[in-house]
Amino acid sequence: MPELPEVETIRQGLIQKVKGKVIKDIEIKVPKLFVGNISDICGAKIIDAKRVAKILEIVLDNNYSILIHLKMTGQLIYKDEKSKAVGGHTQKLYDAEPPHAYTYIIYTFSDGSHLYYNDFRKFGWNKIYKSDQIEKIIGPDKFGPEPLNPDFNIEYLKKIFSKSGKAVKLVLMDQQKIAGVGNIYANDALYWAGIFPTRSAKTLSDEEISKLKSAIEKVINLGLKYGGSSENTYVNIEGQKGHYMEITAVYQKKKDPKGHEIKKIKIGGRGSFYCPICQ
Repeated sequence: MPELPEVETIRQGLIQKVKGKVIKDIEIKVPKLFVGNISDICGAKIIDAKRVAKILEIVLDNNYSILIHLKMTGQLIYKDEKSKAVGGHTQKLYDAEPPHAYTYIIYTFSDGSHLYYNDFRKFGWNKIYKSDQIEKIIGPDKFGPEPLNPDFNIEYLKKIFSKSGKAVKLVLMDQQKIAGVGNIYANDALYWAGIFPTRSAKTLSDEEISKLKSAIEKVINLGLKYGGSSENTYVNIEGQKGHYMEITAVYQKKKDPKGHEIKKIKIGGRGSFYCPICQ
């Protein structure tokens, strides 16, 4: 599943393609992937593309927004007469020109261009909400602060860690605690902070929390710099792979940057990589 850097990379590319487009029609082939009334947004113009955690928000000029979550296999393709742009997961199943068997939602714009939503596992979703409902769906009550936001500070981390006896890695990946951090970046952040992933969150010292905060910010910034990771064949809106996987510290690596052997365990059903010497 794409994490904060991957979805932000898609957002930055998507807005360049669809800003100013007017929605003419929407074709829905799998009803469970789309929530809302099409009539509420047909004729509306796209004025912005935002992101909260791993969710895209396409903002319209009529006080409505479209929320999109790509989940495990979601993909967005923008196509006009002269160009095509792909963002999200790529699969061999998607090699055919859209629309194809796994194209489940088609946004048609007034100029004849299209935005296709592909999702062969059907885990993702597209939902329409009024602007004044958005905060209830993706506001601070639903998601914790993002790592690069001012609210993500030492005092906040002390608060959430002190109340949890769970493994610190699970707390990092809890979207209600910290938004946008998933398995890849949690693994690397814990490595750079020198913290064992199964360590009880409430046992962390102030110094360790400070190191972990800096490490989280470091890996998220690196993810943004390198266009995200390309695990599960993720690509940005230009169809290019992210390069963070090439510089991961421990995630899916055999050795860490110091040459130490990496070990793998399961935490919360997810593969967790660590260095037994450094952590």
